[in-house]
Amino acid sequence: MLLAPKNVAVAHTREGALDYLNKYSVNILLALVAIGVFLRVFHLFDNRSFWIDELYLNGNVIKMGFWELVTKPMDYEQKAPLGYLWASKLAVILFGKGEKALRLFSLLCGISALFFFVPVARYFLKSWAAPIAVGILALGEPFVYHSTEAKQYSAELCASVMALYFFVKFHKSLEIKSLLVWGIAGGLLVWFSYSSIFILAGLAIVVSGNLLLNKEWKNFSLKLIPFTIWLFSFSLVYFLFLRKYEDSGWLKNFFEVMYAAYMPMPPSSKKDLVWFAYTHYMMLERNLGMLTKFGDHIKNYSPLQTFFRMPFLPIIMEAVGGLILFRKSKYLFLILTTPIFLTLLASGFKFYPFYERFILFLAPLFLLLIAYGAEQTVNVLNQNISKAIAPILFILLLLPPFWNAVRFTLDPSQLYKKEYNREALLYADDRFKEGDAVYVYWNMNHAYKYYKDAYSLKYDALGRDDLRHVTASKQEYYDKIRQQLGDLRGKKRLWLIQNPDLRNNIGDYPGRTPKWYYDPNFLPARELESVISELGVTPVDSFQRPSIDVKLYELKTGN
Repeated sequence: MLLAPKNVAVAHTREGALDYLNKYSVNILLALVAIGVFLRVFHLFDNRSFWIDELYLNGNVIKMGFWELVTKPMDYEQKAPLGYLWASKLAVILFGKGEKALRLFSLLCGISALFFFVPVARYFLKSWAAPIAVGILALGEPFVYHSTEAKQYSAELCASVMALYFFVKFHKSLEIKSLLVWGIAGGLLVWFSYSSIFILAGLAIVVSGNLLLNKEWKNFSLKLIPFTIWLFSFSLVYFLFLRKYEDSGWLKNFFEVMYAAYMPMPPSSKKDLVWFAYTHYMMLERNLGMLTKFGDHIKNYSPLQTFFRMPFLPIIMEAVGGLILFRKSKYLFLILTTPIFLTLLASGFKFYPFYERFILFLAPLFLLLIAYGAEQTVNVLNQNISKAIAPILFILLLLPPFWNAVRFTLDPSQLYKKEYNREALLYADDRFKEGDAVYVYWNMNHAYKYYKDAYSLKYDALGRDDLRHVTASKQEYYDKIRQQLGDLRGKKRLWLIQNPDLRNNIGDYPGRTPKWYYDPNFLPARELESVISELGVTPVDSFQRPSIDVKLYELKTGN
């Protein structure tokens, strides 16, 4: 049972608040898991519009069959593990093409991660400290958000938690049957999460290294059973899929130029050292949800709010946890840190971006280190102080994710990555009249393609094609846009739908070509509206949200 009491690493309890936390730790865990499930289900049914990355991927999922998802490349250079794609496709067949259906598997993974993380936390932590790690996972904005995002990151998080769960369950076992189960379970994970190979490889390296150092040759040979199955499974995934996904230079360039997503290797300057500090800070916000949010944007924060956003306590607890765990058990320390090191190493060689959602799968490791730091901080204090400090640490570490959870539940629009693509396209659809023309600029085509199919939009859009790379100048480009608009005689109204902020398409080297397009003085949205204004139009309606602009024009009589 996932919530069964454990007898590992639980020290004697002390009277007072610490005793209370220990005594009711299972009840606290159940309450936190229940809240976490509620938050995830709530935001699934809030049913926010797909954002750009969800549209890129799921426009493929709804139109491709199971076998096509195996054999054919997806539009927009999309890549995702086959297990995730097939699970999403099955949801589409069973429940339709809407957002909730395509987010269902992520929801199930997010909820499963909560339940499987409970025994993991109770293995590494004492009773009162385990709810800290579970609570952050239950309440943290990144975990809630990705559990209701139609992308693979919730599955990757769940795969990491399950890999740790299987380690806890099987790493001491010497039975062939148990080792085969461990091998098959781990081997399946890589079909749902490519990043799980970092966790599995880290576990295999540490377990094998420990056995070899202790000269436990028989045990080592037995442990090769699951590790060989993992290697075979990942090799098959690599041969069938990953080797085909060796990206052309533009994707590496994109992450390097736009996000500095690759670890400097070797670090050779002050700027390189700053990368580690900044990346760690951003991880605490975007992967753990440990920074308190107040206003709509950081520039709105007062100095006092900025101070309270600083993750001083999590950083200290993480450092304390890592140092003391290294002293007490190098084995468990390496279990938690080797996957992080392997991911950084892959980033240094530019094989894998160490950035935001791509490293969400590492979050459970950091949560365990932070909670272990809190546990050990209490342990090193005298009895009287520890009675008070344990609940204080418990509250302070859970306060930021709890605050954020209340905030984005009362106002779901505050949840991370809110876009209004569905609202924009349905705004035009609801007001569309027979004889209207609709022009969709290329940077909204991904949204139009998905919602046209999923919601059966009434209108067939003009435009949509990205013509920038087949034209030599701005003049030629807008001549082609005029051709896309075509003959509008007989039309009384024209809808224009565009994203005024999106300048890069998939495959673009940011800021490079075409040069005329990336001139800092060139404003594509304004130029496009200038072309429309040549028709002698009058704007009569609009729908505008961040990164979305829908305008309705009345055409000049006789057009």
